[in-house]
Amino acid sequence: MSIISSLLDKIKTKGGKSSHKQSQITHDDAVLAICVLMIEVSKSDDTFDDIEKDKILDTLEHKYNLSVDQVDSLLKLADEKNEEMISLYDWTKIINDTFDYDERVNVLRTLWDVAHADNIIDKYEDYTIRKIADLIYVKHSDFIRAKLD
Repeated sequence: MSIISSLLDKIKTKGGKSSHKQSQITHDDAVLAICVLMIEVSKSDDTFDDIEKDKILDTLEHKYNLSVDQVDSLLKLADEKNEEMISLYDWTKIINDTFDYDERVNVLRTLWDVAHADNIIDKYEDYTIRKIADLIYVKHSDFIRAKLD
């Protein structure tokens, strides 16, 4: 299933819940979860500035090999999901169900890249990434290493 058809399926599904069973989480679900978490980090300091947004766009395009149209659709959907979000749990659960430990550490590195984009690590960005690290079961030492990479 392509990311575009997956995104359209999520938009059409009432409540935005995936129609996939938990055991059938797709790569697209995981990329959506990472995008929602990147947006959460960027908004945690109450400023979703262009530098951080550009970093998210660049990450989606290059790290996940998405076209500009796919990135635009994904970012729009992820921003909507972020606004509706009550807790990080649903999104971090997708990360846990999809990725092994080293890949989860790489997710943290991606979140730190967004936080570092404007060369300022706000205490709320740090707190948000720390909370996500706890929810995806990354050891504190690896959290620090990811922060410093």
